[in-house]
Amino acid sequence: MITPRIEDYLEELFLIESTGHEVTVTGLAERLKITKGTVTATVQKLVELGLVEHERYGNLHLTDSGRRKGMSVFRRHEGFRAFFHELLGLDREHSSEMACSMEHYVDNVTEDRLYALLEFFRRAHAEHQPWVDEAFLAIERPIIILPVPLTLCEIGAKGAILRLTADEEIRKELLERGFVSGTIVKLISVHEDKFDVQVQNSTEIISLNLNEAATIWIQQNKESNFA
Repeated sequence: MITPRIEDYLEELFLIESTGHEVTVTGLAERLKITKGTVTATVQKLVELGLVEHERYGNLHLTDSGRRKGMSVFRRHEGFRAFFHELLGLDREHSSEMACSMEHYVDNVTEDRLYALLEFFRRAHAEHQPWVDEAFLAIERPIIILPVPLTLCEIGAKGAILRLTADEEIRKELLERGFVSGTIVKLISVHEDKFDVQVQNSTEIISLNLNEAATIWIQQNKESNFA
């Protein structure tokens, strides 16, 4: 099984190989900042998987399959690093750290679409498309209010009901009580000791138990007003 740790080794071996330098266990341990014994154990696993050839007391060499896998991990790292740095505007170090965290969990389809999106923005930026500057400005100054259940709202929070996540029986009861998508509600009070939540709609104040309130998700909006 090729684990994220093994992929890290293959990526590092690929990077060293691409510089024209020979790779040894000692050199790899120094680059990865881990003990020589740890590297030796992992290299043995790489050999068993047919990804690396190891000369006795000598150099390490990627096999064809190991080289292809190492390049694949490297490409994903570079794709994510560029995405975070060029599109989201994160600094290079942070972008590289984020790329390291995500490069092991992406399939080929996602990778291809990531590169397609990145190249689309690069071309648009090179062509000085006006919407690109607007997109970058929006990314740098995000104003995002994600939907949350009523139980996580602050007292006085107000917004439109986005969805109900209750099972069919509770969902039906809530719909009959007026908790339908698009309805503007305001959280009046929460009494956790009594498992009671009070919510106001345009005409009345309604009491809910905590379990019911937890299934009502709203899109908070400070500008929402009652009719």
